[in-house]
Amino acid sequence: MSLIPKINVVEPSAEQSKHRAASIFVRKEHRLNIDEVKEHLKEIRKYTRDNYPTLLEELDKALKQYGDLKITKAKDAKEAAQYIRNVAKETTLASINKSNVVVNELRQELHASGLKTYLRYFTEFKNFEEGKFQKKVEDYWSLPGMHGRNLVESFDSRKEIGTLSSTETRDYVAILGVNAISADDGSIFFLQHMSNISKDLTQAKKIVFIVSLEKVLKTRQDALFHTRSMGIFGLESILLDLIPNNIENYDFDTLPVLSGDIEREIHVVILDNGRTELLKNGYKELFLCIDCRACARQCPVGQHALHERGMVYSPKNYLLGYLQGWLPSVEVCLHCGRCEVECPVDIEIPTLLWKSQVEHYSHHTRSWKKRMLDDPELLAKMGTLFAPLSTWMTSLKPVKQLMQLFTGVHRDSHLPAFNRKTFRHWLKGGRRD
Repeated sequence: MSLIPKINVVEPSAEQSKHRAASIFVRKEHRLNIDEVKEHLKEIRKYTRDNYPTLLEELDKALKQYGDLKITKAKDAKEAAQYIRNVAKETTLASINKSNVVVNELRQELHASGLKTYLRYFTEFKNFEEGKFQKKVEDYWSLPGMHGRNLVESFDSRKEIGTLSSTETRDYVAILGVNAISADDGSIFFLQHMSNISKDLTQAKKIVFIVSLEKVLKTRQDALFHTRSMGIFGLESILLDLIPNNIENYDFDTLPVLSGDIEREIHVVILDNGRTELLKNGYKELFLCIDCRACARQCPVGQHALHERGMVYSPKNYLLGYLQGWLPSVEVCLHCGRCEVECPVDIEIPTLLWKSQVEHYSHHTRSWKKRMLDDPELLAKMGTLFAPLSTWMTSLKPVKQLMQLFTGVHRDSHLPAFNRKTFRHWLKGGRRD
């Protein structure tokens, strides 16, 4: 038996598409239906949500079979970061993957513990010419709608690692949030679009896998399907992140290869970080999420919200960040509902966002600014009452600056003109005295 579980790297696969096309041509196989994928995905995600305590017990038994694996449980991000810092010992250099649980939840605590983290993902773009490779997708609302034409991308496990031995070991720690792990045999799955994860798996002297509760699937087949689905439904959102980026940029390939018989380490951290409480507090739908970030594809504020640079953004992560306490509010959301439409497992994210806001203001008093903006009819009535003076006043620069200061409405905003005759009176043919 291998002393570590199988580590699988799932990548886009052209071969699978070719075989499927050939099978369809000879009428031996039907084209994969996107609705069938969604239904099966919902089934396995609901099973994880409803049976996660049992799955965690099964996973613990499975991982204990591997002698070269060190396992720990962390109740929160601080505890996980402290464990990783102890694992690193004298090493302060760490590579992290672009995972929500690592970038959004752990990174700040890792920095506080003294580790210097770098997103190796971004160094993969070093051969792209700046100016020709733009981050901002200009046609933001018209990203390719492949699924609307029932076109399903192919992803398959292209690499499988089952040993610690490597001839490319370098002195740093890799902290990798797993995309899925199977409870039956402990197999670990990653979705990879570049080569950063594969390099960390073969080069890092010490590897720490971060497993959040919702990433534990019952079987190896379920874990593989979950990971493939991340690629299928998240491929278009990947376009929003494709850019060379100087955030935590470090070229790990320049580190010297360690000589001699190097003993590599693999650790697994099972991280809760408030997830169990969310299940009890009416947010259990979040456990259905596969972190594909399809919900970010049409989010109108995702590219403009003022978050820490480098955050793995999606409406779901935005809500999760608020519930976990590392984001102050969810006021930026417009509640347009596009995230729910895009979600492959039909999570009612707008409803959950409303729920979180109602709960927040049931315990905290609304500011007078928010009270005023929450009642636009009152502002409209005041503007109408003093029209046309109110229209002239709101066009003055000093007044606009005061409005921005006291209401939050930007000074460059074009406000509507007020008229003493309301639309209702105009429609009835009436007039004001």
